[in-house]
Amino acid sequence: MAARPSVHCRHGRPATRVAGWDAGAGGLEDKYNYFTLNCFKVLWKYSGEKPATLGANTRIYDWIPQNDLLGHPKTRAFITHGGANGIYEAIYHGVPMVGIPLFGDQPHNMVNMKTKGAALSVEFNSMKTEDLRDAVNTVINEKSYKENAMRLSSIFHDRPMSPRDEAVFWIEFTMRNKGAKHLRVQAHELTWYQYHSLDVLALLLAIALFLILLFIKTCSFCFRRCYGRKGKTKRKAE
Repeated sequence: MAARPSVHCRHGRPATRVAGWDAGAGGLEDKYNYFTLNCFKVLWKYSGEKPATLGANTRIYDWIPQNDLLGHPKTRAFITHGGANGIYEAIYHGVPMVGIPLFGDQPHNMVNMKTKGAALSVEFNSMKTEDLRDAVNTVINEKSYKENAMRLSSIFHDRPMSPRDEAVFWIEFTMRNKGAKHLRVQAHELTWYQYHSLDVLALLLAIALFLILLFIKTCSFCFRRCYGRKGKTKRKAE
């Protein structure tokens, strides 16, 4: 890793299952064939059969210390599925991203990063080798992406105390205040049916049933008034 700048690629295990990413699924090797064509060292967190087109510059691992890798000075870009944890780690270290979101909150997360100028997003189903190549080259070669990532990192680090000191403070605060019951979530004081809002649902259901019954009774009354009067008129005429 020390010889050349590196690109870190990682997709979560659930994302891998949903997308059906395995070497025999078709399309995976074509989509990621770009890895064999660039001058970067690619470290890919990947579980499955080794792709046949894997280049000499690419190493795949079942597990990677992602936070440490993103903090390495030679890491130039992060190819991610857009999970929240990975995005937080990339922001912390100021690494620009190329997102390939699949489901859940991932598309929304990547839209936020793209809006802030720290990432580009690529659609997996329609992605081609050229799309991934252009996205990676853009976030690496255009300084604005690195600058925006570092700006977000600076904001992330701008806090009154370190996370460790903050954790120590709140632990000691809780001990000093005998459990800090005033900070206890009030949900603990609710009964089980209140916690699950069953009382509210029961009230709404009762109101709905009452309105339905009222509607039926009203229609029945109107029907009897209208057609009952016509029947009486016919009998009188006879």
